[in-house]
Amino acid sequence: MKKYIALAAVCAVLIAGVSALPSAVEAGVPVCSTVTPKTVSYRETVRSSGTLSYIGQSDVTSALPLVISRFTVEPGDEVTAGDVIATVDRTASETFIASLGKVSQLAAATASLSTAMSLIPDSVTADRTGKVISTAGSGAAVEAGSSIASIAGTDTLVLTCAVSELSIARIKPGQQVEFTLSAYPETVFTGTVARIATAARSQYSGAVLETVVDVTVVPDSSDSRLCPGLTADVVFQLSDPRQICVLPYEAIGQDNEGEYIYVFEDNAAVKRKIFTGAEFSDGTEIVKGAAAGERVLLDPESISDGRWVRVDE
Repeated sequence: MKKYIALAAVCAVLIAGVSALPSAVEAGVPVCSTVTPKTVSYRETVRSSGTLSYIGQSDVTSALPLVISRFTVEPGDEVTAGDVIATVDRTASETFIASLGKVSQLAAATASLSTAMSLIPDSVTADRTGKVISTAGSGAAVEAGSSIASIAGTDTLVLTCAVSELSIARIKPGQQVEFTLSAYPETVFTGTVARIATAARSQYSGAVLETVVDVTVVPDSSDSRLCPGLTADVVFQLSDPRQICVLPYEAIGQDNEGEYIYVFEDNAAVKRKIFTGAEFSDGTEIVKGAAAGERVLLDPESISDGRWVRVDE
């Protein structure tokens, strides 16, 4: 009798252990979050910045620092080369030069500062025929080489932007351009690439010296908000829109064989090699290896191939 009682007790323990086994196994299966690749419309672009100006627009400058007494012209006036556009306050200009503690290259080439002072002109003249676009303003103290006035030889407004040498090969005449003005950031204007400079130049981008090529864009409209001197953010359209598949960076791992993801299939994590393309702030294009609608596991570095996983619904 005791033998039967002992056997019954052992069976009860075994039954309890077997019934608890699924729960124990389930507790050991990691819980993972998933994401579904999203499909978005994408087109290749090159971004730049630029400034609106008239064709042939240039600045009237002086080799010496000057203080302007008054302007004899206003923006919009037509002038002929040689016309007086401003008078100079000689006494104030002398004080201005002395206060700078330096003179221009022209003044430095003279025998003395007093000789340089004698070179201060009584007036400033236009160096070309055209329309006055802007002036420094009466009473302005203008350093050597700075703009006293801007004069344009035509009424054709263009957008000139600097494109990095790394991207210029992708820019072609006739390409479509979209741009927004800093003054009107909510409005998207359009234009067409009209000309690409035949020579590159250097400019600073912050503290970095970079090589750029100037590209001239003609706006498609004569909107009154398009004024010379305004700055713009420019986007060159390189292709027609296409649908692409995008995954967040958190779903992508990398090893010696390249980039990969884990796809949730039959309650397990299945490793799959992928090829990526365009990159964005929140993810990257999946050229091959994933499709819309699939469940991709996040945090792939903590997962192993073929392992059973539970997904966080």
